[in-house]
Amino acid sequence: KDGWIVQQPGPENSLGLVKFDMKNDHEIYLHDTPAKQLFAEVQRQRSHGCVRVDDAVGFAEKIARDEGILDQWNKARATGKEGFVELPREIPVRLFYSTILFDDEGAPVIRADPYGWNDRVAGALGFGQRQGSRLRAGGDDVGP
Repeated sequence: KDGWIVQQPGPENSLGLVKFDMKNDHEIYLHDTPAKQLFAEVQRQRSHGCVRVDDAVGFAEKIARDEGILDQWNKARATGKEGFVELPREIPVRLFYSTILFDDEGAPVIRADPYGWNDRVAGALGFGQRQGSRLRAGGDDVGP
């Protein structure tokens, strides 16, 4: 009734092979994913606020190299077991949320607002809230 379901580590784990813990009050972190095909989709959010990284292993290697702990990272990976590699210092992370982007030709691309942040900003500016701007979870929206 009040138990836990734990997904075992490995390449098919929803968080993929690498998870980047970040200091924050919302339990948001960066992570890999076995669902690489989602990066090609326009609306690709499937998680609960955490952020999938396209080449998480390459990103982790770059951080390890830049922070002087590449040997430690490589040894941890070589074990094939779940592990934790501590960085010698905190690295600030800034996440940018935008529903209006620009394509390669400079044309605006407007995306859905799955978290409803545009409504809060519109309300604060004195505009009414739009209906139907949030995405609704479907039957296949589980995991990142």
